[in-house]
Amino acid sequence: MREKRASRKTKSPGVFGHPPHRAKTPFRAGLYARVSTNDQQTIPLQIRALREYAGRRGWTIASQVKEVGSGASQRQQREELLDAARRRDIDVVLVWRLDRWGRSVTDLLATLQELEHLGVGIVSLNEALDLTTPSGRAMAALLAVFAAF
Repeated sequence: MREKRASRKTKSPGVFGHPPHRAKTPFRAGLYARVSTNDQQTIPLQIRALREYAGRRGWTIASQVKEVGSGASQRQQREELLDAARRRDIDVVLVWRLDRWGRSVTDLLATLQELEHLGVGIVSLNEALDLTTPSGRAMAALLAVFAAF
């Protein structure tokens, strides 16, 4: 009968040959708060909620935008936040509600598609929609199907 010998295998660098998990750097969030008119007073409420959410997720706040203006008007601050996404200065856009971000359904879908193409997530607090997660992206796809239907 043969004797069992200890094998001299080298240890793999991680689980199933994958390197050990490295701690990810926290997401860099761009916060976007908007009201339609100057007489609305919810920007401080929006910013506070967005900052608290980012803190709970361990995200770094890289940019914070406050804008007053109708959804139909040109929104320079939003464009600056989109430019930050294009430069890869932020990893996620955090909004109070999707209607604060998009001027229309077409505009909303176009910017969501651009952010997805850039690899930048979007989170809407009130709709509990988090496109940084697989389940959030699945929910967004389902909503798009129903919207098209």
